[in-house]
Amino acid sequence: MVLSDKDKEGVKKLLEPVQRDVKILFFRDDSSRCQYCDVIEELLEDIHSVNEHVIYEVLDANSDKAKEYGIEGGPVLLFEERPNIRYRGIPSGHEFPAFLDDIVTIAKGSVDLNANAAKKIARIQEPLHVLIFVTPTCPYCPLAVRAAHHFAYANDKILAEMVEAIEWSDLADQYRVSAVPKIVVLDPETGNELLEWEGAVPEEVFADYLLHALEHKHGAHDHHH
Repeated sequence: MVLSDKDKEGVKKLLEPVQRDVKILFFRDDSSRCQYCDVIEELLEDIHSVNEHVIYEVLDANSDKAKEYGIEGGPVLLFEERPNIRYRGIPSGHEFPAFLDDIVTIAKGSVDLNANAAKKIARIQEPLHVLIFVTPTCPYCPLAVRAAHHFAYANDKILAEMVEAIEWSDLADQYRVSAVPKIVVLDPETGNELLEWEGAVPEEVFADYLLHALEHKHGAHDHHH
């Protein structure tokens, strides 16, 4: 048991709006990076125990099913209904409420976005891959994760992944993560980095950055507006 009885009470309250099934797929990779895989499984079981609508399946991160989702190694959590909302590594500490927030959003079938941010996000017509590097002790990180996940909920062209920098240290090194939250925007077709920044920003600014990332992709001379 990962959650104390007191925690479970709190989780139960937060998940009260969840009145229909939300399925989480957990891809574990026992060859590497799996120091928390058992804890993640227990966490999912604890959540399920307070709300039976939250269901989960444990899969191998190197299976064909993982390849279908474009997953290379684990641990990765995603929502079957919204596979573009993902967690690489454990959503613990400050990230745990963001994870519950995602479950509620998917169950409700709607997301509350700032109106201006929503307009900007609607303009994204081509795929973007957003990595949000976090650590469980970082209080500002969930703001960035929530914004990115809300955007991904509103626009399925956006793949938004929380990346727990300690478990995924290889990725954190690759993208030179020295402070969190660090956001890296990639072109999923080429893997090229389009934009990166550090720190939590308001939803509207985050949306602007994603539009800037697309401008970078096409070169600044491409202005059609």
